[in-house]
Amino acid sequence: MARILNLFIVILELISFRIVSKRDGFKLKNFAFYTQISNFLTLFSSFLLVFFGQTDFVEVMRFLTVSMLVMTFFVTAFILVPITKQLKGLMFSGSGLFHHFLVPIISTASYLFAEDRAPLSFLWLPVIVTLVYGLIMLYLNYKDVVSGPYPFFMIKKFGAKLIVLWIAGLVLAISIFSIAVGYRKPMKTDIKYVYVHGLSGWGSYDTINEFFPYWGMSTGSVIRYMNNQGYRSFAASVDPTGSAWDRACELYAQLTGTVVDYGKAHSEAAGHDRYGEDFTGRALLEDFENSRIVLIGHSFGGATIRLFSEILKNGSDEELAVTDENDISDFFKGGNGDNLFALVTLAAPTNGTTAYDLYEDENFDTSKIEIPEEYEKNSDAVSKSTKADLDGRASYDYAAFDMHIDNAIALNETITTFDDVYYFSYPCSSTVINEDGTLSPDPEITENIFMKGAIYMSNYTGTTKGGFAIDESWQSNDGLVNEESAKAPLNAPSALYAESSDITTGIWYVMPTYHGDHMSLQGGLTKRNNVKPFYLELAKMLAELGEK
Repeated sequence: MARILNLFIVILELISFRIVSKRDGFKLKNFAFYTQISNFLTLFSSFLLVFFGQTDFVEVMRFLTVSMLVMTFFVTAFILVPITKQLKGLMFSGSGLFHHFLVPIISTASYLFAEDRAPLSFLWLPVIVTLVYGLIMLYLNYKDVVSGPYPFFMIKKFGAKLIVLWIAGLVLAISIFSIAVGYRKPMKTDIKYVYVHGLSGWGSYDTINEFFPYWGMSTGSVIRYMNNQGYRSFAASVDPTGSAWDRACELYAQLTGTVVDYGKAHSEAAGHDRYGEDFTGRALLEDFENSRIVLIGHSFGGATIRLFSEILKNGSDEELAVTDENDISDFFKGGNGDNLFALVTLAAPTNGTTAYDLYEDENFDTSKIEIPEEYEKNSDAVSKSTKADLDGRASYDYAAFDMHIDNAIALNETITTFDDVYYFSYPCSSTVINEDGTLSPDPEITENIFMKGAIYMSNYTGTTKGGFAIDESWQSNDGLVNEESAKAPLNAPSALYAESSDITTGIWYVMPTYHGDHMSLQGGLTKRNNVKPFYLELAKMLAELGEK
């Protein structure tokens, strides 16, 4: 959304500067006007955002220009219009319609509601820039180089005392505007929250996230909301269909600002390049090793963050055995992770999902289960979006492999539940109990794309190829993951969470089941769901634990 709005701003600015150029020609003296400077800088900052995204520099430039535009609007509407009596000319016609009215309003709205905010440490910047501009114009008026262009710069006409009062008032005004535009709640905790998406997902390194954030979907960015609430939050971008191992390696590189290293042993066995994308200079966190971290994984992001914690803390014997000491990534050496505060899984196939296994069970006849035509048709969207493009890697190096129940249980055997880490799991379910005692998905809260799979899962019992028994307790589901599977690893210590619980590390706390389908904790697709209060309460709970 931020890119779309700023593209619109660029178009409006180009139109307005064309009007100015036709009327006055392109003259340097035009930039004696604060209006022209603020709008030209806006054109520049919006252009940068459209083409380069919300980098640190762009965020600062956007904050500066929006503050200056608010000042432009204020001076025009409340000083120049009353003095000149030219409301239409200054605000609603010609370049004034764009420079004084439309662009300030749209740009401010974009910054406040669709863009990442600059740090509070830059609140002084618009004040200094405006003050420097004012002092320069005062000097040029005093030397008779220019006249105006605003009455409060005409020092010889109005005298020094009145001009000083004017300038003081304007500095006070821009100070108030910069605080109003740039203020966000101070950080409530030193904990940093890292969100890891699931299968077919995306994060902050992906362009689509600018238009349609994975965390929040059409309800607006959860990450931006949490940052504005005082909880530093970040969204990782790992392989949409890759294995938990590959995704964990990518997460490490993004957190530390290094080159992705999939490991010598793993990459040779799996049949792909050892090294991936370089995140040098663009790490998610400024200081990973000294930051207390909470990892929040939705869907297959749950397996990703759990395996990440295992490798971070215990390393990899396989990689250590075949890699030269000077060549191996710190990730595989282990002995790290003292800064890992908590892991939170959301609708995660922690023990696999019958959404994959039921189709491989010869004793389960799907033809006997009636599926309405609309659900049959829409279910193709799920299979297409979750299907990996086979690129020569070993079959076990894809998320689909890890999500089979036998494989997920085997993966769990390699992952430790650490005594110094807090663990929480949030299952989801969108099924309801019918009058005859059977289960079925609730179409009011279940996306159509999940309905077919949810119906099958609600009816399935059987045995996996590895001999694991799937009974009726696995039938409650969210359309893609079984409620039972999303609770806690089968081999890990766990307990049901209660508000009166004395929360300790080293135990998986199974939170109350969230009433929604698999995308409900993302914000929903067509079943829109405002999840911001959920994540705010989660962050508060974890922050309180961090104060103990």
